[in-house]
Amino acid sequence: MRGLASVPGRSTWCALVAAAPLALGGCDSGGDVAGESKPLPKSVLSPVGFSASADGLTVHLSWSADPGSAKVVGYEITRNGKPFSSASATATSASDGDVRPGKQYRYEIRSKGASASSNWVSDEVNIKTPSLKAARVEGDFGITAKTVSQSGYGRFESPSFGWHFKPKCRHGACSIVWRDVSLKNIHAVLEQKGKEYTGSYHGYFGISCQGTHSTSSVEVAFKVMKARAIAGEWRATKLEGTVENSEVSQFGCISGRATVSFKGTLRTAR
Repeated sequence: MRGLASVPGRSTWCALVAAAPLALGGCDSGGDVAGESKPLPKSVLSPVGFSASADGLTVHLSWSADPGSAKVVGYEITRNGKPFSSASATATSASDGDVRPGKQYRYEIRSKGASASSNWVSDEVNIKTPSLKAARVEGDFGITAKTVSQSGYGRFESPSFGWHFKPKCRHGACSIVWRDVSLKNIHAVLEQKGKEYTGSYHGYFGISCQGTHSTSSVEVAFKVMKARAIAGEWRATKLEGTVENSEVSQFGCISGRATVSFKGTLRTAR
């Protein structure tokens, strides 16, 4: 049965179904009526578009806030199941420079609200092992030398010594400035070609004639033999090569020539 009725104190008329009491529904012209539904509070939602991508030995993480989420106060990030980092509510990216070649890393992130957190979302990335030609030659190397051949010298020794290399670029592999740690006047630019470096120097190289410093022509060549990740960069740790030096007849001494093989090991990473 249908009919028309008015709600006391209200001017709106509405059709009523006899089987449906007024308290369970009816029309509304505004204002609060007993039983009127209210919007449910929003939940804290997970970030959207979360991704992990490798750039050499650095992993870049990126995400966006879900526009339908309740207020987010920050983000929590884990790496391989362990706490890694936290980010502010406005952050949309993070980076990880402490990764190892040949390893796989799983990153998870969730949104944090004032009193609750969202579900985790994740992504994985594999870190490739760079080639030796990509290794950055930098820092101090301990050098052990062995005489391959020599002529024209009354005495010729191949002692251990130290070399310092300074790259001519901000990052990655490139040509370097080579300098002897003890005899700092010995220095030259060594040009890079793949994993090989070559260069020449002309000046005093530790050779003397009757107490007078001789002028030597020196050719340096080496290859990168080993490398590892150091502070987010692929760094050379082992070198092998040769040094060839020669001196023309001078100061009453005959000409001399020597070839020395050497192995270098990274001492410091700076």
